[in-house]
Amino acid sequence: MARPARYFGLIPAGGVGKRFGGDTPKQYALLGELTVLERSVNAMLADDRVVRVYVVVSKDDTQAERLFEDHPRVQVLKVAGRERANTVLNALQHLLEQFKIDDTDWVLVHDAARPGLSQSALKRLMDEASTHVAGGLLALPVADTLKKVNRTEDGEVVVQQTVPRDSLWAAQTPQMFRAQALALAITECLYKDVQLTDDASAIETMGISPLIVEGHLENMKITHSADLHTVATLLGLEGKSA
Repeated sequence: MARPARYFGLIPAGGVGKRFGGDTPKQYALLGELTVLERSVNAMLADDRVVRVYVVVSKDDTQAERLFEDHPRVQVLKVAGRERANTVLNALQHLLEQFKIDDTDWVLVHDAARPGLSQSALKRLMDEASTHVAGGLLALPVADTLKKVNRTEDGEVVVQQTVPRDSLWAAQTPQMFRAQALALAITECLYKDVQLTDDASAIETMGISPLIVEGHLENMKITHSADLHTVATLLGLEGKSA
């Protein structure tokens, strides 16, 4: 009898966060009494079905190991690559080869800078995407009016056209796919020099359509330093963050 598929979290945390600014990478910025990374990891651990969360950092990163050295369900992997896609692929190959994760096991890839993931959204993703052949991702329908623009010779940004938003969704994470399928998809994209903006886009290049599962506003990604205060407000931590 086949063993039921398992769920593993994978959090790429090897970036330096150039747009965030400052000397501290955004994943190590404080949000209340915990770092952004700790909150993102804890959010993934909120569902007991997640067997383990793997935090992927560069080989010279020592902060992650200090944060999670005593945690029984968190393991730090020092296999981060040049770009996010390389980091995810390195980690997947490590898990498939060294930790014998099955090709049928699910991997939930989550941004290190999305500390506001709710337990209900995570459960919804795991419940719904596990019944879909391609897996799925959290996303939100686009609410704002979108404009496609041009830049003039004078450097002005002007509207070219309004883009219909009826079928547009903004992708979030986690994005949940079979470990082997995601590894193969990213490998193929890197070989063909396809630019990947997220993990779902790798799966899509194989002609497969992932399931969209509705996310939530608090699960926004921290990109700029001002976003830290926005997330703190959304999570009720305003005044407690550094």
